[in-house]
Amino acid sequence: MKKNPERAAAGIDVGGTFTKVGIVSSSGRLLRDDKLDTRRAQGPKAFVGRVTALLESWRREGLRFTAAGLAIAGDVDSKKGALRFSPNLKGWDGYPLRNELARRLKTPVVMDNDANLAVWGAYITQLKARPDTVIGLTLGTGVGGGIVVGRRLHRGSTGSAGEVGHMRIEIPGEPCHCGLRGCLEAYAGSYGIVRRARRLLDKTPRSGRILRALCPDLDALAPAHISQAAHQGDALARQVWAETGFYLGVGVANLVLTLNPEVILILGGVSRAGRWLFDPLRRYLKTQTFRTPFSKVKIIVADNPDSGRVGAALLALEEGRLRA
Repeated sequence: MKKNPERAAAGIDVGGTFTKVGIVSSSGRLLRDDKLDTRRAQGPKAFVGRVTALLESWRREGLRFTAAGLAIAGDVDSKKGALRFSPNLKGWDGYPLRNELARRLKTPVVMDNDANLAVWGAYITQLKARPDTVIGLTLGTGVGGGIVVGRRLHRGSTGSAGEVGHMRIEIPGEPCHCGLRGCLEAYAGSYGIVRRARRLLDKTPRSGRILRALCPDLDALAPAHISQAAHQGDALARQVWAETGFYLGVGVANLVLTLNPEVILILGGVSRAGRWLFDPLRRYLKTQTFRTPFSKVKIIVADNPDSGRVGAALLALEEGRLRA
């Protein structure tokens, strides 16, 4: 295999079921990629061993990387390189993942929350002008986020900055998976969106015919069904997205007023709803009376499904450059 001519880093996006691994060039190009079973029950030590084995096999083929980045969902202590807590990786708390991987690979490793790194990846690869201040929201099962200030990833005093999904937008509000009520995630995360759709379908049994035809088993209902139904003209599905866009707008407006960003970057599968989600979001932002910050901010939808591992690798290269 021909050696990669650019500087490159390994990016490792750890999920509860699967882990995406890649070698990423300094320009954000994915040079090699694979997917491993996380096998969380085997524990973090075995996991590090399997990731190391894969990356070492690529090295033997001629791929070179000067650093590695770990992206993990949960409460990550980026300074210590360990998980404080992750609901999908029980029993991994406190294990020195970063240091163990660095020791085995004999290369520097950075570790951070997966949403932070997905936002960083999209920031570097999609926003070529490198705006000074950007807020990213990842819309999936939950709602995560990342903040870029001064063209650097902003972590906050405990590494917890960017948990935008748990700002409260209703009191008491809908229950959130975090244990509180009224969080943005409970309205704009996929489980909140599906909950809203099921309630509307229960209340109006003669409506939502297209949605019901697309997904007769409502226990299997997903945002993709609701998006497809909206595109096909289903009024109930469009109502679901209109309400979702409104609540997302409330959260985005709070963020714009707090940090005055140039860009709000939206990532994740829920964003595929397109205009059915973003038109009501933009309408809500137009209602804000303090116009100055809203007149400048742009809403941009990211389109790279590999932002997690790409962002992990690119942050590893960036921090290596800053240390040099």
